[in-house]
Amino acid sequence: MDSRKLRTIRPSQQTWRNSALELIGRNEEQIRQINGIRPALKEVVASCGEHLGVALAVIILRDKGITVRFDNPSQALSNAGKVVSGLQSDLVDWLNSTNSGSMINDTSLRSANVLQPCMPCKSIVAPIMIGGELLEGILMVANQPDTRDFTQDEQELLQAIAKNVSLMIDARFDRMTGLINRKEFESVLEQSMAPKHMGKGSHCILHINLDDMQKLADSVGYEAVDEVVRQVAHVLDNDVKDVGPVARIGEDEFAILIENCPADRGWVVGQEIRRAINALNIIFKRPIKLTASIGVAQLASEADTIESALAAAKIACIVAKDRGRDRVVMYRHNDALFLHGQEQMKGVDAIQRALRDDRFLLYCQVIKPLSGNDPSPHYEILLRGVGDEGTPFGPNEFLQHAEHNQLMPAIDRWVVTHSLNELSRYRQQLAQTNSLFAINLSGQSICDESFLDFVVSELDRTGIPPKSLCFEITETTAILNMNRAMKFMTELKLKGCRFSLDDFGSGLSSFSYLKTLPVDFLKIDGQFVREIAEDPVSNAMIAAINQLGHAMGLKTIAEFVEGSAIKTQLISLGVDYGQGFGISKPKPLAEELELLSRLVKPLYETGNRYRD
Repeated sequence: MDSRKLRTIRPSQQTWRNSALELIGRNEEQIRQINGIRPALKEVVASCGEHLGVALAVIILRDKGITVRFDNPSQALSNAGKVVSGLQSDLVDWLNSTNSGSMINDTSLRSANVLQPCMPCKSIVAPIMIGGELLEGILMVANQPDTRDFTQDEQELLQAIAKNVSLMIDARFDRMTGLINRKEFESVLEQSMAPKHMGKGSHCILHINLDDMQKLADSVGYEAVDEVVRQVAHVLDNDVKDVGPVARIGEDEFAILIENCPADRGWVVGQEIRRAINALNIIFKRPIKLTASIGVAQLASEADTIESALAAAKIACIVAKDRGRDRVVMYRHNDALFLHGQEQMKGVDAIQRALRDDRFLLYCQVIKPLSGNDPSPHYEILLRGVGDEGTPFGPNEFLQHAEHNQLMPAIDRWVVTHSLNELSRYRQQLAQTNSLFAINLSGQSICDESFLDFVVSELDRTGIPPKSLCFEITETTAILNMNRAMKFMTELKLKGCRFSLDDFGSGLSSFSYLKTLPVDFLKIDGQFVREIAEDPVSNAMIAAINQLGHAMGLKTIAEFVEGSAIKTQLISLGVDYGQGFGISKPKPLAEELELLSRLVKPLYETGNRYRD
């Protein structure tokens, strides 16, 4: 029997076109109201299959691990499973052969069964494209070989639907990494928090934030940041086992949902991810040592909302950064005050109000000799924000906003003024003990032509001995603003101030530029210090920096000294000073100055011979 006689009866051309337009319109409405990519694709496939009256409709997105199919119960395609699996295995070859167009596979044509030589069927296959580029994805409809031929109208309709599918994907996936984006992650999270899923046990959310990406962008370029993000995404999506969907939810932020996961297991997975990121061997103009701060929050109650769940994981991540970065922190309920304070400091108006109302605190952290004793106390002054409840919080969040909105000179002026005001109350003690207090300065302040005059004026106003002050400038800032940095440093050096080159080893030309900068201390970048006990490359880098610094008559300071193993290794290399939680935690500046005053008070009582 001639198979063409078995064609189904079609409605009128106009009726068919109207219903096709209605179908496309429904797809477009789904794009606007999409609530999860998989449910939306299922609806697209089902409506497409029903409208065309086909036996099988399927969407395959191989690079995203998604296959969604519709089987018509009234006219099932024999061996439909083999047809789909064959398409999956031959997908790339087929996409290359289509030249971005659609293909009709029809038994009436000489090219019959091009795709499925062993599976006779009639089909239309349309590629799914984003931004003019082919994905590893197709939309296919198929019938038994003895049904009517597909028409050009149906081919064009399938292409239109494939385009709508591509819009759905673009709305819910990150182009650069291929991971789902924040919107899609929220949809997945909403489904997982439904009572029928929460009844099976608690879930965990991990919030992952890559450390020091702005510093990397400043020193190497944003292309390096993009490459780092791509490689981390690949590790999270392919190398981390037994986790749920991985999403890119920000420029350098990722989120992972782990269903039916107790809190301790979530923390263990976080540590595995942290180590996997540490182990990445990324070279972009120079080797890039990468770390990440990770927050873990547990969802054990149906009362949790999407917003509170995501916020809890982010709070824990912020706490991880505030504790020194490159660590995993579990969320605790009282950490919410921490985030609340930081949220108050976001935005230009909020930071300006904080400056006006003095909603900042000055802390300091001691810098200690690693070998022997140094009678001269050495500290770094640190900045903290103050929440409505008076709770202090770290600067990571609000400094990013200040940097972006060119507010760093105002913040640096606040720090210089208030630091010198505090120190001026103890001028004699500072002089007697040879204490040294380091103040961090941003690149924006170094480039501000009036900032040098401001610092000189504040020194004159407060009468602080210049030898008691050390200004910390990052290596990247010094290199990128060499002329201004040289002028600033030279003039204050003549007055007796000292300088420390912060984050040394992170820039492109550390060794070649070092001899031209009038610095006294090299602060070795913490990314090397953290790994010194485990990573031979980090060990070698610190040894080289320390040797170079000593050859130039400079003292070396290791940041982020967090344990005895790190400290022991630094001592063996001959590093002069250490700073970090493993040595001393930050304290309020006023409290440390008061302690310093009590220590030297007996000397003043014995007479004037110890005074300057």
